[in-house]
Amino acid sequence: MYIEKSVLRFLCMSLFAVIVLLPQSTQAQKKWTPELSLAVKRLSDLSFSPDNKQILYGINSIDLKNDVYLNRYVISDVAGNAVRTLIEPSSHVSAVQWSPDGKTVAYLSSQSGHNNIWLIPAEGGEGTPLTDFKKDISSFKWAPDSGSISFVMPDPDYREPVVQDPELFNRNHLWLIRLNGIKANGNAVNLTKGQKFTVSDWSGNWAYDWAPDSEKIVFAHQEDPGLDAWTRAQLSVVDVETKQVSEIATDNRHWKYFPRYSPDGKWIAYINAPGAFKWSFLWDIKLVPSEGGTPIQLANSKNRLPFPWEWASDSQSLYYIENDRATYSFYRMPIDGNPFEKIFGTPENLNMPGMNTYLVTPMIDVSGDNAKLAFVGQTYDKPPEIYISDVDKFSPRKISSANKDFYDIPIGKTELIRWRSLDNTKVEGLLTYPANYEKGKKYPLAVQIHGGPNGVDFNEYLPLMKFFPTAAYSAKDYFVLRANYRGTLGYGKKFREDLIGKFGTLDYQDIISGVGHVINQGIVDSDLLFVIGQSNGGTMTSWIVTQTDMFKAACPIAGETDYISLEGTNGYFQTSWYLGGSFIDHLQTFLERSPIFHVRNAKTPILIQGGLLDDNVPHTQLQEFYRALKRVGVDAHLVGYPKSDHDYYPPKLYLKLMRSCLKWTEKFRTGKTRK
Repeated sequence: MYIEKSVLRFLCMSLFAVIVLLPQSTQAQKKWTPELSLAVKRLSDLSFSPDNKQILYGINSIDLKNDVYLNRYVISDVAGNAVRTLIEPSSHVSAVQWSPDGKTVAYLSSQSGHNNIWLIPAEGGEGTPLTDFKKDISSFKWAPDSGSISFVMPDPDYREPVVQDPELFNRNHLWLIRLNGIKANGNAVNLTKGQKFTVSDWSGNWAYDWAPDSEKIVFAHQEDPGLDAWTRAQLSVVDVETKQVSEIATDNRHWKYFPRYSPDGKWIAYINAPGAFKWSFLWDIKLVPSEGGTPIQLANSKNRLPFPWEWASDSQSLYYIENDRATYSFYRMPIDGNPFEKIFGTPENLNMPGMNTYLVTPMIDVSGDNAKLAFVGQTYDKPPEIYISDVDKFSPRKISSANKDFYDIPIGKTELIRWRSLDNTKVEGLLTYPANYEKGKKYPLAVQIHGGPNGVDFNEYLPLMKFFPTAAYSAKDYFVLRANYRGTLGYGKKFREDLIGKFGTLDYQDIISGVGHVINQGIVDSDLLFVIGQSNGGTMTSWIVTQTDMFKAACPIAGETDYISLEGTNGYFQTSWYLGGSFIDHLQTFLERSPIFHVRNAKTPILIQGGLLDDNVPHTQLQEFYRALKRVGVDAHLVGYPKSDHDYYPPKLYLKLMRSCLKWTEKFRTGKTRK
């Protein structure tokens, strides 16, 4: 599969071109840097007040001086006026929730050293702890009557074994605490004590839900806390008085998750895989009668990976979110079997604010009367803000100004582009121009590869691209190409399943053909190509340098390199699944597709980085590749970040990471842009 530059040039001439390029130039004095990008705020935990008159949301920022991430929570009216701070900026607080009666806001605080539930009056005041456990509460949810809160936490009395034993673990339990006569921990009840399962906590409190009468809770559970066990999660209901647990929807043992009670209490909606779990993701929305019965499958969603969000107030339809190319779209699914209705989502229009980032926090809410929706909206050149629209006629208006300081700092134009891969499949990507682009010049190209492979490159605000200084690359006059290669969500079932058994082939071809397509436009200097990526993007970056010498420098972050050793050391078997199964049965495939077994082909200078606490891609993966590259004489460097895992880096180290790839590519960039 090794591709020489001469072959690439031949490839470029045969690729399909679909984009019209427009010039863009600015005269602004302020330019994007990694430091400036870290000053942009993210928004989170969005919700209407129960009376639909106010909106609560989080403003997330970075305090570099003290090396902490801060969350501040504010309340405004639906017009965006009268914004007031409810919880001052803190590195300890997260996950705010209105009480259903609107009088109180609950949140998690780690001020004691462990995540516990705190309460604060909605009109303002001092927060007070509701719990004081020595184990972390991972999530919580108010009961509809506002008299209780359910939460997920491991057994606080569990004693860790003296020696490590993978078959011994502390189970997550579903707990209940009543608010009458508040006494820290005094009213806490373990609802799943003695059960042989562990309560699922992937996605936080989206994994469980209260019945509208506050008498039962439906929840997902699995045999052990591992992510592989999560792929076999099932659903049960617990009676909060008797603590009796009853499994529901037992017609199949396929993966079930995201349970939601209907407001009238008649139904429980959930998602159910149609067969064995696929890491390419495939599921449908089903309903099961809350009192027991045969599940009913609703109409298929567009891409068959819907996330049920909330019920309509009349219990006749469900709102759900789904990946839709380079965005999320928001839909309404009727329960009578009729097709879905899109409420908003514009993957073709990069100027329309949308939910264009990974779903890691509540970022959309429908008012209790179903008249309005609020969402965290952004585009490649518009920073995140809160938008409000009528549900029936989507016309968003911005009501916040959390990022007003960044509105006028120019960002390179970004366009959707499409090309044909080597097998003639249509592939889509996002191409960002140099901020000071001049027609007729050729510029360096940084190829930026997203993770997953079941991730997505979204139309999100470029300074907030996680792990990548995308806006800074544009400010330094690079083109940046982000390819939504095979395996990416949002492009249909076939597109994401094509990669099964072909990991390292079709995805590679999609990316390389995209590079060729851009070169063929006459805007990129083919001698100044760079490649960077994180997680599976880091994996692909490591693979690419063993398959072609077309790139001048490479920067993989947390990339897998030896799939055989990976299978025995990481937390789950996603990569093995994409390769067709375990190396025990597919040894030759593992040898053929692991970057480490092709290091003799590598010539590209490479900066390898990752967190020392990463259990997704253990640091040993990076060490193996680094040592092998050094043995064959490649200019390779390895950086391990302490106190950092796969997704989390302390702010100062995160800034160092953001600077590093840019500095590395700049080191190997020769000369200025040329005509």
